[in-house]
Amino acid sequence: MSRKNNLLSIGDIAKFTGAGIRALHYYERIKILEPSYIDPDTAYRYYSFDQIYFIEVIMLCLELAIPLKELSRFILRDKTIDYAALLAYGRGIAESKIRSLNKGLEFIIEAEKNLEIMENYQKNPRVYTRKVPEKHFHAVPYEQSFDDANPQEIDKAFISLFSAEYSEGKSAELLEYGFLCEHSQSGTKRHIFVELPKHKLSRGNAIIPGGIYHCVQSRESQIERVGEIFCEHLKGSNSFWAIEIGLIADKCDLSKPMRELRVAART
Repeated sequence: MSRKNNLLSIGDIAKFTGAGIRALHYYERIKILEPSYIDPDTAYRYYSFDQIYFIEVIMLCLELAIPLKELSRFILRDKTIDYAALLAYGRGIAESKIRSLNKGLEFIIEAEKNLEIMENYQKNPRVYTRKVPEKHFHAVPYEQSFDDANPQEIDKAFISLFSAEYSEGKSAELLEYGFLCEHSQSGTKRHIFVELPKHKLSRGNAIIPGGIYHCVQSRESQIERVGEIFCEHLKGSNSFWAIEIGLIADKCDLSKPMRELRVAART
């Protein structure tokens, strides 16, 4: 009886597992899956039924983005495979991906909520009021008017802040960043700021108080014109916050994203 009679052809094994014939040839070429038998006359490849399970493991590794060449680490000299070690390795990668996916999903859900909130405010008159939660932030001073700002200089400042505060990995929170002006009788202090994620909060953080803010949206920076825009709302107040952030809008022009300018009296 021919040895190949009890084996599966490469076409059959491809059909049972969903792996392409070219893929099976590639697995053989990098020596992670060799056929059980190669017909010396036709060079046709044949596989044992037991190899289906290992092909499914290979396909799982592909889904987990485990480089196939790493599988050779788990194939022993006697051609046996250390499934326990491979599965433990795969579990670690899968758990890491699940954490990453959950973090991404949290960010998407928060971004969707933010879109819904902003869509409601876009229907309001030019100046509207809304409650803004307390923000912890890290900032660097900016000595000149934001109207005269060099875009490359601003980008460099933001990159520096993000590099310092988010070196531990991206937060799932939808964090704010932008311009901050502290107005008082003694003058105006300007800052470029990024909001801190929850795991970075401490008693020593700088804080933008929560409360009711007067707001307006625009595609251009207007933080240097707060006195003109909010003149009616700032009457009798010599000390106030002005914060301008970038918004995620339903239809976003990446060349000129929407901004929200907020003001509130300082206490």
